[in-house]
Amino acid sequence: MRRTLAALLLSFPAFAAHVTDVADAADERHPLEVDLDATYFHLQQNTRITREQASASGTVLQDELQHSRAVDGVMVRVNIGLWHDLELHAFAPYYFRDVQDWNYAGSTTATTSSLTNNTINAAGCGGSLCGPTQPIAAVPGGSRRRGLGDTTIGIAWGPINEQRETKLRPKLFPEGKAVATWVMGVDYTLPFGQVDDPSRWGPNAGSPQPFGMEAKRAHVLTLWTAFSKRYQVVEPYVKISASAPFATTRSYDNCSNQQFLAQDVAPANCAGLWKGQTGYQPPYEAGLLLGAELVTAEDLESDQRFSFDVRGDLRYHGPGREYTQVTDALGKLTYADEYLTTLGSIGLYGRLARWFHLRVYGTAGFETAHFLTHEEIGENKDGKGIVISAGRGVAAPDQNPNYDFRVDQVGRRLRAEPAFIWGVAGSLSLNF
Repeated sequence: MRRTLAALLLSFPAFAAHVTDVADAADERHPLEVDLDATYFHLQQNTRITREQASASGTVLQDELQHSRAVDGVMVRVNIGLWHDLELHAFAPYYFRDVQDWNYAGSTTATTSSLTNNTINAAGCGGSLCGPTQPIAAVPGGSRRRGLGDTTIGIAWGPINEQRETKLRPKLFPEGKAVATWVMGVDYTLPFGQVDDPSRWGPNAGSPQPFGMEAKRAHVLTLWTAFSKRYQVVEPYVKISASAPFATTRSYDNCSNQQFLAQDVAPANCAGLWKGQTGYQPPYEAGLLLGAELVTAEDLESDQRFSFDVRGDLRYHGPGREYTQVTDALGKLTYADEYLTTLGSIGLYGRLARWFHLRVYGTAGFETAHFLTHEEIGENKDGKGIVISAGRGVAAPDQNPNYDFRVDQVGRRLRAEPAFIWGVAGSLSLNF
């Protein structure tokens, strides 16, 4: 869920003129170009969370929680031209308000909720011999965050510029047959800031808590390429991207707060064969952006332009242990299955002068259904050829200390149903 909104933030300003527009330098009109961009955004996501339940007809999905997240903040970006169609850029979001709330979904109540009326602990043990059992999550509950998000720096290069090629090489590219503008880039997200610790919520999510932080402290390498081509008043464009994340030793690790884990294996396994394998595992991602800008008014001499922009964004999110819709309710990272995000956007773009730009746009879309709690029970760590889970007094080095019998076992897992996402934003850009 966090990665979905982060991806939406990064794709918000992707008007055609900006997907393949690169800050310039050593150019007749731009000896040195510096672009400053500030985007205010409001984003919201609403998700119904179900849980597998055994019934006479087999396993069914029962409504449990209705989850919502609202985010308000500003994305600040700077682009600096280094040479012809070569730029260095940096951007980072600052969240003024990042609030999550959850309550019982539909007809579910405190009397009928399997989360509230849980009878086993994380180790799968129930009854008086295992100690008192507790509700799996505090319902209703909520969490709130604010602060600086992960900062990204990168380089973009346009090996082919439609306007430049037409102007400089008319014999090679005759008028009316100019090539499409092509831009490629690489971005690197820095592991800065105080790590986002979900354990501060958990059982405390039912009462107000101080604001938390947003940083995930992971290295993320993103490669992307984009094309655009002007046809009279229409400028279609396409962008393809892929991200590979790598968690650091400072990323959040569930073993740093073992009270939310299975107590029969966590103390030994967190310090043993599972050390360093129980923390944040951000997923690989890939995206495809298709759109077109419709230019309704343009004055090339005065550098003025007004246009509409329509686009669709398809993004793949791989499986990973991350910050999901139930992370704050459970007080720990959970392993989510892969899913897709589909988004549609429409916006208005106005360039009042070469140095001043305005953009206003809105986005809506869906996130496909996927399981939010799907940890593997273990691996063959001791080399005996089988995976043995723990019983009372039995050591089990094979068992994953993250595995929670309450929510990771098939028949008890939590699932996010198709989520609705929407957002609005406005940008001001100054170009020098």
